[in-house]
Amino acid sequence: MSPPKIAIIGAGPAGLMLARLLQHNSIPCTVYEKEKDRHARTQGGSLDLHEGSAQLALKEAGLYEDFLRVAYPDGEVLKIYTPEGKVLLDENEKFGVGRPEQMKNRPEIDRVKLRSLLLDSLDSKTVKWGRRLLRVEETSDDRYNLHFEGITETGLDVVVGADGAWSKVRALLSDTKPFYAGVTGLDVTIVDADKRSPAEAKRVGGGMCLTIGKDRGILAQRNGNGTIRTYAFVRCPEFWYKECEIDWTQPEAAKHAMIDTHYPDWDQGSKDMILKSDDDIVVRPMYMLPIGFKWEHRTGATCIGDAAHLMCPFAGVGVNVGMLDALQCARAIIGRKTEWDNLAVFSEQKAVAAALAEYEEEMFARSAKDAAKTLEYQNVFFNPVGAEYMVEYFGNIKAQEEGSSGGVKVDAQAATEIKAAAEIHVGALA
Repeated sequence: MSPPKIAIIGAGPAGLMLARLLQHNSIPCTVYEKEKDRHARTQGGSLDLHEGSAQLALKEAGLYEDFLRVAYPDGEVLKIYTPEGKVLLDENEKFGVGRPEQMKNRPEIDRVKLRSLLLDSLDSKTVKWGRRLLRVEETSDDRYNLHFEGITETGLDVVVGADGAWSKVRALLSDTKPFYAGVTGLDVTIVDADKRSPAEAKRVGGGMCLTIGKDRGILAQRNGNGTIRTYAFVRCPEFWYKECEIDWTQPEAAKHAMIDTHYPDWDQGSKDMILKSDDDIVVRPMYMLPIGFKWEHRTGATCIGDAAHLMCPFAGVGVNVGMLDALQCARAIIGRKTEWDNLAVFSEQKAVAAALAEYEEEMFARSAKDAAKTLEYQNVFFNPVGAEYMVEYFGNIKAQEEGSSGGVKVDAQAATEIKAAAEIHVGALA
């Protein structure tokens, strides 16, 4: 057998899942990752993995039972506060309308545990660490050379970009770049929260805690390792964080300045999620690709995950869409395997091109729907009314599920303001 020489750029969940699925079907591949090793940085908070996407990929990869052993279903619960400190919903205590059924059966897993699960499932030499890709060069025979810092890999038959928001592989396929989505957040953590910050730990509960105000929010999430990760998000100009004169290298002063600027009249409990956090702070402007983004098919090159359809995190679908991309891309390649099984030298570029085109057409249509849903959720999180609108939104979906006429209502003027704000925001992003 002479399989194609496959390179996957990026060792995130999508790239590692693709590698696992290919190897699980006896198709070799190499993953190139810019980080120096698997411990180079923290991997962020936790992820909820959905039944019809990420969980499906884990099952097909033979990793579902391993996933269940490290996931924590208790992390699915949600609390919603108003900025004044009123609890509108608490699934820990079964108070309030609760989320729709379609949002359930999504166990949480810490990012670092998911990455370890996938890495440990691969052949030991699959990932080449410390490879920062500079550019992809297409050769005259429909193959690719990968130019990394200090080294070049040549003669690749297939290059899959799983290299995130600013993908070098996507740059080969399209000139389109991500644009600012209108929201910026301050990312903070409280390590060992139950012991060090019991009041904040109690406020968050067992899963996620959202305090939603007008066009801003403080969103906290309990991770499986006892850390609470909190984001203070606000609608603001793209470079506000550079122009606001807050010195982000001084964590204590920066946290107080963020609160004083954007949350001055919020209750102390919500403020303390930021003010009592540890000193590792990160400013995160949110970027996205256009809804419905696609590129012309190109022999032997494609993208998955954020490289293909960068979205904001507010619908919680990003990693799920990416892992489903990996599954669909793997299925397409595996489905052509018989065409090269008996070759001494791989020469079936056309077969691989057809497989990738098949994957891309399915992915373009599917991801456009997820991107639209993500923008819808963004406008639920950041609306001119606040937490009441999110509860109404959940209530209306639940009412539809149950066949009744509607859920909790906000007043007509508020609903009009929300609709107008959403239309303005969508227009600004177009």
